[in-house]
Amino acid sequence: MEAVSKNLGKINTQILLPEIVDLVNKHALDALPNFGVGHGKGGAVLLNCLYASYTKNEIYYAAAERFLEAAFDDLNPSRYKSTLTSNYYLDIAEFGNLLIYLENEGHIEEDYTSFKRQIDDLLAGRVKENIAERNFGMSKGAIGIGFYLLNRSSLSIVAKKAVLQILHALDELKEGDEVNGYFWTTHYFSEPRVYTGLAHGSAMVLNFLSSASEAGIEPEKCAELMRYGLKFLLQNRMDSQLFTSVFPLWIKEPEKIINHCLVYGDIGTSYAIIRAAQILKEEDYLAEGIQIALATIKRKTKEETFLNDASVKYGVCSPCLIYSRIYELTGIEAFKKASAYWEAQIPSYATGRNKYLGFKSFFFGEYDNAQLDLNFGLIGIALTIMQSTSDRYKINQFTWLH
Repeated sequence: MEAVSKNLGKINTQILLPEIVDLVNKHALDALPNFGVGHGKGGAVLLNCLYASYTKNEIYYAAAERFLEAAFDDLNPSRYKSTLTSNYYLDIAEFGNLLIYLENEGHIEEDYTSFKRQIDDLLAGRVKENIAERNFGMSKGAIGIGFYLLNRSSLSIVAKKAVLQILHALDELKEGDEVNGYFWTTHYFSEPRVYTGLAHGSAMVLNFLSSASEAGIEPEKCAELMRYGLKFLLQNRMDSQLFTSVFPLWIKEPEKIINHCLVYGDIGTSYAIIRAAQILKEEDYLAEGIQIALATIKRKTKEETFLNDASVKYGVCSPCLIYSRIYELTGIEAFKKASAYWEAQIPSYATGRNKYLGFKSFFFGEYDNAQLDLNFGLIGIALTIMQSTSDRYKINQFTWLH
């Protein structure tokens, strides 16, 4: 731990990686309270399966099995306690997605078919409640759990019907018109707002519609909503020379916005624009999305990015992962280089003196589980480092970058 803090100039991510995995495996059973991937033991399962493949060492599959058994033991909803941004429905969706991913990638042999059917039924019911509340958000709403249902839609009638309900609700609850574009108001905060980003806003909706279209679910309706959703976003740009960012966090009077992460900021919004525009074959929108994304690359200081830790959701792993995904979509070398730049910055955030190799969550520093988990802590850092070495270790679907 102290070696990381004292010798930052000599530390690189490949030195950090085994130290992180060992630390996670030492503490995760006790520190991670639930079974989800973002905040719970599911993240430790994912880490150990990928690290077993990365190192070709079966001992990490044994660790993954231990965490998987513990995660199943935590499934009882009567014992569930929400932590940080988690809730039972999102955690069960993440856990279901994890099982699908591990089976598809050959990390497990069991298919858990009956269990996934139970998840389908549970989440289909929750979708109806979310829609009644006009709640589509990634953390606690219909789209957050909808990505699991999309994953299941080709095998489960229940899941496909639930996805269609989300799509039809997005159509019915859209606001705006064909001249100014379509938008969706977020209602689960005390003040209704029209957000732009991947967590609550237009980019989130575009991202979901892109996945639904790729899954073959009412592609014409998806295309309509995507096309006018893109139009709304691009008609609500700010002057980045004055306000640093192109997009406001939500639609209001322009103000300086420096966020540069998965949850908020131009970088995630431009990813969603690029993805949707490619599916629609809208070359003008695609060019605009790429231009906006390219302009973000020059932002590197804390004053320009508000990157205060190394985490996946709010820290330097965010631009590393997003630029990697944009490179995957566009093949533009500048994005690959930008991803590598941010991956190289990870060790520079190990500046503390603590039992977490010097890393500390900026927003959730007082919580032990946040220092370890995928969203805010070491598991996410380790997975980002591995993804940077090879596409074999991509974690896009666990980081909203579908």
